[in-house]
Amino acid sequence: MFRRKFKNILITAFMIVIVTSTIKTNIDNICKTNGIVKQNLYTQTVLISKSVIERLVHEVDCRRIIEGDELEIAYAQEVLRTGDNNCSSNDDIRNNAQNCERFLKMFNYNRFTISKEEIDFPIAFSLLVHKDAVQMEMLLKAIYRPHNVYCTHIDRKSNSSLHDAMTAITKCLPNVFIASKLEDIIYASYSRLQADINCMHDLLNYTDVKWKYLINLPAQEYPLKTNLEMVKILKLFNGTNSIESVYDTATHYRVNETYKVNPKTLKMESTKQRKPPPPHNMTVGKGSAYGAFSRRFVEFALNDKRAQDLLKWTEDTYSPDETFWATLAINKHLGTPGIQYNALGFPDRKLWITTSTTWQSPGPGVNCHGRYVRDICVFGLGDLHKLVSEKEFFANKFYHDYQPYALKCMEEWIFNKSATGNNLPTDLFYYRRALNST
Repeated sequence: MFRRKFKNILITAFMIVIVTSTIKTNIDNICKTNGIVKQNLYTQTVLISKSVIERLVHEVDCRRIIEGDELEIAYAQEVLRTGDNNCSSNDDIRNNAQNCERFLKMFNYNRFTISKEEIDFPIAFSLLVHKDAVQMEMLLKAIYRPHNVYCTHIDRKSNSSLHDAMTAITKCLPNVFIASKLEDIIYASYSRLQADINCMHDLLNYTDVKWKYLINLPAQEYPLKTNLEMVKILKLFNGTNSIESVYDTATHYRVNETYKVNPKTLKMESTKQRKPPPPHNMTVGKGSAYGAFSRRFVEFALNDKRAQDLLKWTEDTYSPDETFWATLAINKHLGTPGIQYNALGFPDRKLWITTSTTWQSPGPGVNCHGRYVRDICVFGLGDLHKLVSEKEFFANKFYHDYQPYALKCMEEWIFNKSATGNNLPTDLFYYRRALNST
């Protein structure tokens, strides 16, 4: 009986989609929007948007999906299975951005409100992209504000369609620019860390925006907090960084031997040669490649001689992007700005609020309703109800062409939070408690 009823629901709902599709509702086109006037890079302009709940996705009910409604999730999966799911391409992004007025209208760059509190607290972003301008644009749109500043690093070896698309976007958004130096990024090699360093250098030296914090992100992440929420939380942090840093002997193999890139496989391989210990009596930490860094911390990381000696030392290690920031944080004797330590003298793990990641782990229970890539969950529709209640700023990771309604529904959710956010209180209790718990 239940199966028959469920089947009838699916058939009825699917027929509705078929009817609506005859009036030009494409599955991959959720960006029917208004535009903004192109802003001067440093003009502090308040943009006003409609403070009403809007549906950006019309084929499925995102609200019900985010609430964990299993019938709606099943229906969305059926629509994806039977529908035409052609996604946009890098060339589509480039072509649309050839006309900036059309691009800004099509891709919703006025769908937010900006408070004076946000204008007074600009944030810098270092964004890494290596293959997909479509997903990069979705992330950028979600975090874009005209008073912030954004450096995008494009993998130098990526195809020309990506470079052309990102170049076109930057011509339409004057506070978005491409890093002055691009790297050929190899997974787990020093080039990945160098890409962030390049953007950090540019954001410190080549912009007039006096940003308070810098957040580095890959294109596969997506925000769980609005810009206003991040501002309120970072103001509470008041210069304290959100950096993951632990002492983990299981990862010492990454730094006890030297590594180099195999030119044939383009993978990092051990040379079996023992590596000397790190400089300045440092203990090697392990953590995330991503974080929320205060301006003072970025200045320290790029200019302090001990930090630069450490950076040089990491060049022939495995995945130095996961040790450099963590090592600067874990060594109390360095006096690294903005690190709060717990009673045991280690960086406080509770202040790691930048990125929510679901790792593959043994045992009962389903932790990931999508699929795992390199032991990290690529989120699916069944993960959204959990993600929207997380305390972190961003979720890692999504693929826009895998269960695409997952990312589209997140886009609708974050838009509506941003559009109405100035009228809602921000829950800061968790963050106050984390800061005051040591």
